[in-house]
Amino acid sequence: MATFFRIVQAHWAATAMTGEGARAHGGRWNPPGIPAVYLAESRALAALEILVHAPREAIPLAWCVIEVKVPDDWIETANPANLPGDWRALPSSPGARNFGEQWLLGSNYPALKLPSTVIPEEHALLLNPLHPDAAKLGFSTPRGFRFDARL
Repeated sequence: MATFFRIVQAHWAATAMTGEGARAHGGRWNPPGIPAVYLAESRALAALEILVHAPREAIPLAWCVIEVKVPDDWIETANPANLPGDWRALPSSPGARNFGEQWLLGSNYPALKLPSTVIPEEHALLLNPLHPDAAKLGFSTPRGFRFDARL
């Protein structure tokens, strides 16, 4: 069993595991219209993912962290050699979105482990909230999370 983390603004905590935000706006690994939930293998990586995307004014807002337990055999691990060459492009890439879309629409696994764009030696988890097993995942009650004021 692996534990992954998601940090969200507190007012989004109730819907943080639905994939609605990524469905509405798209993300690195999903185009708009397809729901996805992005998790990180540590709180620190989840915090870095927020810091590279959020404006500085958002850092003092109310945030929370959610821990998600995922059975190891529910996780497919992406082979970095099979990722599109532009997967680290900023802010995202058509190749990465296409790769993720194909996986989200066709995989038998509820989760895909991928290298993080921020720290490629660390891992992000792309969760398909529409997969039948996604509803069986255990996740914690959201707990308050504060960024250090120096950030």
